[in-house]
Formats: sequence, structure tokens, C-alpha cells
Amino acid sequence: MAFVDLSISQKKMREIRENGELIPVKFGFKTWNQLDKGRLIMGSKKCTVLIGGEPNHGKSQVAYELTLQMIEKHGYKVALFSTESGDVEKIFSILCSMYIGKPYSKIRPDGKPNYNAMTDGEAEEAEYFLLQHLYIFKQDRKDSNYQTLENIYLQLHKAEEFYNIKFDSLVIDPVYDVQDFEPKAAEVLRVLNRFNLEAEENNRFDIMVNHVGETSKITDKNGNRKKLLALPDEFYGGKNNQRKAQLMLLVHRPIPTVDINGRWLEGFGEGDTVVKENQTDIHVLKVKPEGIAKFGKYPIFYDWKKRRYYEADDDEGVPYVSYADCTRFKNERPNFTDVTKITASPEEAFGPANYNSKNDEDEEFPF
Repeated sequence: MAFVDLSISQKKMREIRENGELIPVKFGFKTWNQLDKGRLIMGSKKCTVLIGGEPNHGKSQVAYELTLQMIEKHGYKVALFSTESGDVEKIFSILCSMYIGKPYSKIRPDGKPNYNAMTDGEAEEAEYFLLQHLYIFKQDRKDSNYQTLENIYLQLHKAEEFYNIKFDSLVIDPVYDVQDFEPKAAEVLRVLNRFNLEAEENNRFDIMVNHVGETSKITDKNGNRKKLLALPDEFYGGKNNQRKAQLMLLVHRPIPTVDINGRWLEGFGEGDTVVKENQTDIHVLKVKPEGIAKFGKYPIFYDWKKRRYYEADDDEGVPYVSYADCTRFKNERPNFTDVTKITASPEEAFGPANYNSKNDEDEEFPF
């Protein structure tokens, strides 16, 4: 350790004076870019974000949303190290469907044709676009050394050399599958220090997905049991998350009180807080460096048909809903179909796709 002569660092200090401390990485939601209204969530090069949440609250989906927005809005090259979402091909197909806003597969989960699937041309467009920007590491679950933090960064630098590129972001989902990330203070501290250092030294904005520990449960006036919101020190790994993480976001799905079209659900009515069925709340729990975000709650809403989030706001008395401004379908209106009210047509329920064909009498009557 040695002291630094400030005269040597003066040039860099002047760069900070002229350009600010942050290298902004903005997202496509309008409500996340209204500093004059006290609302701001963005990233910055040389910085990191830790995203946490309960199981099944959508933290991976939110991480994918931010990943795709960085690609769509800034043309970033992103490395994705994911152990929970399946094989490389599966993850690519998920992001292809998010990019186009339509299902990638021509076959539905029940084995019937998917008439809402993207066209062959749209599939080629999505594949070509993402292949220019997204790099997904194949997992080797039989080799525990493969998932060490050291190996993740080794593979990252190997990919940069092989493809002759420089990554703008590394996304690790989830961090608790990293072999080093044990629930011990020293290990958590070491992993987060390395995570922050690698982002700073390589001029990246990195995303790490975590989950939160068990929080206390309460029962509301309607008899619903729910957990209290997690605090920063309740992320897996304890207080060192709060100490060493930079930007911290909590993904939370609150108990809905109205359906997707704003009608009160059973047991709720006037006087209750309006929470839509497809609502996800993003809570800013920690802000570092200063100016990267504003504390508060930021509701976003999931469109199951496009697999993307949209925002809703009241702009000077005029309500509006919109997808992120970087999506290819930003001018389309989000889908407000209640998924619980969807029923199959007689053709879909009882007959094959070509049930009208008269070539085979058996096809007319499935039974």
C-alpha cells in the first residue's frame, strides 16, 4: 500500500469534474428516468447491481428484461452465466421470444400447434440479432470447479479473446450457485469484492441475481398470509450483501387486489390499495454510487403474451401504459386479456389442427 501523488491523478480527477462520476447505462422505462420527479433507476459502467427476491417472484425474468434492454437500447455485448433456466438453446429461445414478443416454438406445451408463434422470418431476425450480442455459457454441472468464480472470469476472458470482443456486461443468475458463494461472511465478502473489482477494472455493468432469506409472516385483514418485505441484510449471505453490494434491487410480487383490467377481486374493495394481478414491484434498497438511483418502489407489469414487462403512469393527468422505449413493439398496446378467462375453442379442444379436412373421415370426429 502506498500513497498516491494527487498531481499524478489530476488528469483523471478533471475527467470526473467534466463528465461526472457515472457512465450511465439507462433502461427503457420512462418512469425509471424521471429524476425531476424523484424517480430513477439506471446502471453505470464500472458498477454492479444485486437483484434479489423470493422464489417465484420473477427475479430472473427481471434480470432478463434488463439484459435485453441493454442489448436493444445500447447494443451491448452481454455474457450470461445461468444455472437455473436450462440449456443454452432454451435460454436463447426464451430471449428470442422476448425480443420479438411472440412464442418461439411452433408447438404449445400441450403438443398442439401454436398459432401465435413467430414466423420463420421473425425467428431468423431474432436469432441473428441475439447472436451478435448475447453469449451464454454452457453449464457443466458434473464439474464443481466449473462453477467457481475464478473459472467464470477465466471463461469470460477466453471468450473475449476467441471472439475478439469486449463484454459490456456479465450476468450471473443465480449467485448462490457459484461454488465460492457460501453463507459465510468471509466468502460472501470475497465474492462481492471480486464482483465489484472485475466490473470496475473491465469497464462493465454487471448483474448478479440472489435470493432472500426467510422473513416474518403476517396475516392481513382479509386473512391472507404474507411475508414482510426483505431488507438488504436478508439477501442470501447476510449483512455483507448490504455492506459490499452497490445498487440493490428487490423484486417482489405483492398480493393482487384487482384483476388485470382493474376490477376488484373477491375480498377486496374501496379503501384497499390497488395492486394488479400482473404487477411486480421493484424496490431500491441501496444506492451506490450516489446518483445511480432513487430510493422507492417502482411498479412494472408483466405481459404473459409477449413475456415482457410494461409500465403504467399518470403523465400530467393523462394515464398511459407502454413497453420500454427500446423494444421493437414499443408502439403496441400491452395485452389485457385475463389469462384465467381463456378457454379453448371446440376446434382446439376436440380436433386436430386440420379437423376441417374431408380427406379422412376419421379426422372429422376425434372420438
